[in-house]
Amino acid sequence: MNLGQTYLDHYATYLGMADPTVHTRVPYDQSGVQLFDYPGALSDTHVLVTLGLTHFQDRLRAVTELIFPVSLLDGDVLQAAGASMGFLLQLGVPISDITTLRHLHRTAPEFARRFGKTAVTFVPPFPFPDAFAHVPLLPSEMTGSVWMAVFLSEAEVHLSNTQGFDALADALDGVDVIDLGRPSSV
Repeated sequence: MNLGQTYLDHYATYLGMADPTVHTRVPYDQSGVQLFDYPGALSDTHVLVTLGLTHFQDRLRAVTELIFPVSLLDGDVLQAAGASMGFLLQLGVPISDITTLRHLHRTAPEFARRFGKTAVTFVPPFPFPDAFAHVPLLPSEMTGSVWMAVFLSEAEVHLSNTQGFDALADALDGVDVIDLGRPSSV
């Protein structure tokens, strides 16, 4: 089974494009992760997707890839997404909806300064149908996953750390988390 092709086919099914734009490759440990753009998969949004995290399933303890839906795309945003993938791999953290990586003030300082976002957290990819989060890995009976990265402000991270992830989820309810210029919800 070719995991890369399986994920590309899955992305094409849900994001509507078979030939996305390759933006960058984040090197890590003799291999790397590519970052593709599916512009227009959501209205006025770039949906950056990873391809290659599946090579690190032992390190991340899952077959998984990420999406970064963002309201604009430039070098600062690509640096923040790439730094987030690199930091995730460096730490070897399994991804779940309570995983938050606070690093952008160090790894992508211009992004953090410009947008006021210092961390990234992972949630189910709610702008898409529920089936998008689950990738059938045929012919096996295994299932891979897709997680959505959401950039957070320092106040949002503090809320999650002190009052729990549910409090953060409540604060973000109704907030356009794709809008990088959005004010902190706290």
